[in-house]
Amino acid sequence: MAKASKVLTWCALTLIALMAVMALVVALFDWNLAKPWITRQLSAALARDIRVDGPITLGWSLARKDETGSVNWLPQLHFTARGLKIGNPDWARSTGHLLRARTLDLHFPPLPLLHWHWHITDLRVDGLDLAMERVDERRKNWRFSDQPRSRWSFDIHQIVFERAQIRYVDQPLDLDLHFDVRPLVSPTNQAAQVREKQAPASVGPASPEALVLQAAVSGRLGQAHIEGKLRGGALPDLLNENSIYPLQAEGDVGGVHTVLAGNLVNPHHLTRAELQIGLNGDSLDRLYAASGVPLPATRAFSTQGQLTISRVDTETRAWNWHYAHFTGKVGDSDFAGDAQYYRGPPKNRLNVKAQAELLRLSDYVPAAGKDAADGHGRARTRVLPEDSAQPERWAKLDAEFGLYAKRVELHPDIQLQDATTTLRLQDQVLTAAPLHFALAGGKGEGEISLDGRQTDIRARLQLQLQAVQVRQLFPRLSRFDATFGKVDGQATLSGSGNSVAGMLAGANGEIKATLSEGTISQFILEAAGLNLANAVFAKLYRDQQVKLLCGAADVSIKDGLAQVRHGILNTEDAAIDVSGQVDLGKESLALNVVPRTKQVRILSLRTPLYVSGTFAKPDIGANKEGLAARAGAAAALALVAPVAAVIPLITPGQKIPDDCAAHGAAAPS
Repeated sequence: MAKASKVLTWCALTLIALMAVMALVVALFDWNLAKPWITRQLSAALARDIRVDGPITLGWSLARKDETGSVNWLPQLHFTARGLKIGNPDWARSTGHLLRARTLDLHFPPLPLLHWHWHITDLRVDGLDLAMERVDERRKNWRFSDQPRSRWSFDIHQIVFERAQIRYVDQPLDLDLHFDVRPLVSPTNQAAQVREKQAPASVGPASPEALVLQAAVSGRLGQAHIEGKLRGGALPDLLNENSIYPLQAEGDVGGVHTVLAGNLVNPHHLTRAELQIGLNGDSLDRLYAASGVPLPATRAFSTQGQLTISRVDTETRAWNWHYAHFTGKVGDSDFAGDAQYYRGPPKNRLNVKAQAELLRLSDYVPAAGKDAADGHGRARTRVLPEDSAQPERWAKLDAEFGLYAKRVELHPDIQLQDATTTLRLQDQVLTAAPLHFALAGGKGEGEISLDGRQTDIRARLQLQLQAVQVRQLFPRLSRFDATFGKVDGQATLSGSGNSVAGMLAGANGEIKATLSEGTISQFILEAAGLNLANAVFAKLYRDQQVKLLCGAADVSIKDGLAQVRHGILNTEDAAIDVSGQVDLGKESLALNVVPRTKQVRILSLRTPLYVSGTFAKPDIGANKEGLAARAGAAAALALVAPVAAVIPLITPGQKIPDDCAAHGAAAPS
């Protein structure tokens, strides 16, 4: 036993002696003599080109105070280097280096190195230039191995610096950002601030004390240019495993003002981000550059909600974007809902459930305001929207959009109620089907299809209306003491183009409508027909109701020219025929309104009306030739016999059928 004890004692003394010798070698050796050998060995071990242009030192020191303020008395290695450069692997494309620094000063215990682990307790750096690049989980330039799992691991307790230039390139996210970083606290107090706020225990809103860095940010996300500023947590939390990095940011992303706050979960592997986000811009289509989602050109918008970005797996580069409980406005329209966006191969997919109290068509399809020549060198204002869609963007996305709107304002006086539809984008074909809505006491249904698989979108519309109440359809009629009938109608249209104006300019199809029995104000009819005596009498003394027998319209559309094949409003004592055409491409009107009386009228100046001009500036008036002929005949007869002067102003009645079927045109009265 005594002999064994002596052996163990000598072994322990030998080990202590060796450690003492090694400690003396570390402390006394001029490591600059071994710098070429050291850099070669590190370059081979880390698979990076390591270069130190200035002097290096390696010695011993005590660890700095920990979070409790106490000192760890176990010695640590203390390494300094000037003019340090760590190169990039061959596959990296963003820049030629991972890290450059004028001065690097770090402390680390030696024992973890035996387990292939760098535990850096204190890192101080001057002139830091860090360029991080990620291609996939294996190819990240801060991973010093191309194996599925690197042999080396590291964690950094604190980093102290005065200013740093950091670039982050993420190919799966199509992200390239530059950060000009400065501490929010002075370098003297920065270490204590960082130590106090390492690795929050749970994900939640960042407290102001956790934000210790500030940075100016520039770069791009997809096709969107980024310019802004942010505040973030301690730099080690951005680099270490299983950490949570808090941040707040505000800036411009592709023309959209963006404000966000939240946390990056395990940013070392960039597995998840949980953010509160607010966006506002002049049009929803501005979001395409950053998100890849093809949205329409609209009026100004704003939205806010909870955005969670999580990685699906490491091989396909797929990500899930969940925009939860969002709300917002486009113009005067509101919206709210939930969206799930899968971004990755083989194709991006979007699923949205949204609802709105008010959806104004003019907010989502703004009217055109451009001047154009009318063919005669005169300027006119376009009314139909001319903003072009970009169907080539549809190829990158499949989508399903469930929508409910309590009110849909097609026009200030025309609104749909309880509108529902499902928008589907599949292989560049966008459909809205089925489309259901209530309108003025009646109902409607239909479907819309937009085929974007060719240069010009092929559009098709089918729509049916049932039992639409005229009084509710035109609220301004409510001031008249009258009842009105119901409208049934159907429309089938097709066309090609990349804007509403373009599609209608070459449209084909037909529109048919019928108006059921009701009553209508006699004053309205007489005023429209310029029957002056009855109009004045009805206006001053009474507004007698006239029974409405029926109404009908049959319009054919060919190559953008709408021809009124049959149009009539038939009452018990008069009928009004409408004929002519509307050029949807030129936005011009050429309609004739011909009133026909069923009873004898005294002092009648009843004559055909015309509707001409453009959609923006329609011109409605009486046929001047007919009016002048009657007035001239009355003046001539007045010279011969004053009593006879009223003869030209007498309108004889006609035999008019009491239905609205197409009949031969009667002579104007």
